[in-house]
Amino acid sequence: MAYLSFNENLNPNLKFTTEDADAEEIKKDLPLRYTWTIWEQIMQSSDGKTAQYSDATHKVSSFGTVQDFWRHWNHLPQPSELFEQKRMVREQPDGLHIIDALMIFRDGVRPEWEDKLNSAGGHFQYQLKPNIGGGQVDEYWNNLVLGLIGAAIEPANMITGIRLVDKLSGPRAANAIRLE
Repeated sequence: MAYLSFNENLNPNLKFTTEDADAEEIKKDLPLRYTWTIWEQIMQSSDGKTAQYSDATHKVSSFGTVQDFWRHWNHLPQPSELFEQKRMVREQPDGLHIIDALMIFRDGVRPEWEDKLNSAGGHFQYQLKPNIGGGQVDEYWNNLVLGLIGAAIEPANMITGIRLVDKLSGPRAANAIRLE
């Protein structure tokens, strides 16, 4: 079965090249309705020190066009890679830090309930176990993200973001990946 996955292990026929005739057209910026920001959440240490959620959440980059989205997206892992025992990590001066969540939120909206645009909202949560299969999980994630940034999920003006949470291991492991 074919899935919408950008994991080359699941979809070896990926083609990221363009025909010369399309090259000029692709150079034109295609603006998105909203500018979006990619965030990452660093896993809290298990040594008993509890930091604030906001201290573990870091802005990575922003994008406002289709082209900029793909420039970033092609460097982010697919959820299925987490099933392959891979981890998302960030190298910082004090060492490697495990990232246990990737988030995409509208620019100006922090991925916190305390943000005024989130404070009166709610959320949907999907807990996906490994037996679903990596390709299916990638398809859910990719469709939700593409629908989100393309304002194709209504009511688009009320949706502020999405999170991919790695709950396969760590201090609060649930042997699952969550899409929220």
